[in-house]
This record gives sequence, C-alpha cells and structure tokens, in this order.
Amino acid sequence: MFAISPHLRLLFPQLAAELHEGKSGISMPETLALRMAIYPHRTARLTGPVYSQRVLGTREHYNTFAEVYFPPLAWVLTAWERGTPFSGVESVLDRQGWAVANEWVRFGEDVTSVDLRDLCRRIPVVRHPLADPSEWVEMYSDEATPFLEGLVPL
Repeated sequence: MFAISPHLRLLFPQLAAELHEGKSGISMPETLALRMAIYPHRTARLTGPVYSQRVLGTREHYNTFAEVYFPPLAWVLTAWERGTPFSGVESVLDRQGWAVANEWVRFGEDVTSVDLRDLCRRIPVVRHPLADPSEWVEMYSDEATPFLEGLVPL
C-alpha cells in the first residue's frame, strides 16, 4: 500500500518504518483500517488516495488511502470511523460488511496458525463500489494518486 501511495510515509511514519524494517507484529494506527473482501472479478485496480461519494440513489461514500483489487481478494486502507459516519454519510465498506483485518498485522513470526473465524466472522463478496461510475463522483489528486487498472488473464 505504501508503494501505491508514497505520501502515507508522511502521514504514518511509524507504520511505514515498521513495514520497511520487516518488523514482526506491526502496530496499526488507531485512525486506519485495513479492510478486506472477496473479489471474484477479472478487473484489477490499484490506486492511491481516492474520495468518492454516490450522488444518485443511496447516499454513501468510499474514502481510501490505497486500494488493491486483484482476484480473489480486495484490500482497502481507509480511515477508521468506528461507527460514526464520515460527513454524516455511511461508508459503502460498512454497508457491504467488509472485514476489518487490523488484528492480522499484529501477529508475529511466532504465530503458525490462527482460526480465521476468530479474525473475522464474515467476508463479503464484492465488486468495486464504483463499478457503475454514473452514480458516483470520484475525486483524487493528479500528483498523489496513481491508478493502474486492467484485466487479469484467465
């Protein structure tokens, strides 16, 4: 994620240093959430920070620092809202029930097995929230947000 969004090194220097050092048992900042879902689609997408808001239909937002959609999984690094909607609008990640994988980064090399049912109760199957771009407004910086999209060969 830090390769996708280099400015995260400035926002979260301790996390960046721990990842760079290959430290065992990384401490995730309380203001971040690593979210995960099952993504069974052929389109891959890697981006840096993006803020999107649905303008047609249900009001909700999609606010990320970085995202990796590569089958069979999707990973999103986002602000951790802890039950309070961002700007009074529900997160599409919360509505879809994306798993929070923050605890996963705390395991060190000494952990050889973990029951996945203890890490997350449900992992949803999703498509990219902006799969229908006509419903969304997507905002990003030309200077800080790389985009890489394409089809994954079968």
